Amino acid sequence: MEEKRNLNIKAVIIGWLIDNVGTFIAEIFIGIITGFIFVSKGIPPDQIAEEFSNSAALRNILLFVGFSFTFLGGYIAALIAKTDELKHALLVGVLSLMTSLLLTSVISPQGSIYYLIALFVIPFAVLGGYLRKTTKRDPVEKKAGM
Repeated sequence: MEEKRNLNIKAVIIGWLIDNVGTFIAEIFIGIITGFIFVSKGIPPDQIAEEFSNSAALRNILLFVGFSFTFLGGYIAALIAKTDELKHALLVGVLSLMTSLLLTSVISPQGSIYYLIALFVIPFAVLGGYLRKTTKRDPVEKKAGM
């Protein structure tokens, strides 16, 4: 008989929350540090927002942080689910993509390259699930102490 595989909604939601809440908190932290750096360089407070939007390095750092949390969310979803790791990680990626597209459409409704970049959240989430799947130990190995 074939084993019935269920969807672990809790694993997907926790993975999605780790991705989004982690990214949000990290971006606030990075924004505060960057703001202090801009002020220490003598940039007037009314020009800081423009400096933020013109900084390619800052955008790249924020993308790296966001993709890292997506990877972590996929990994954690796979860890919690214990089976069908890639399916759970994929669902984290799909939910994160929907969240990214929604936020991008609100922040930059006239179109943006970030719509295309957002598509990469799915592979990053799946890579996290894949890492978990390939590194988990077989229950037989655990019992044998290997």
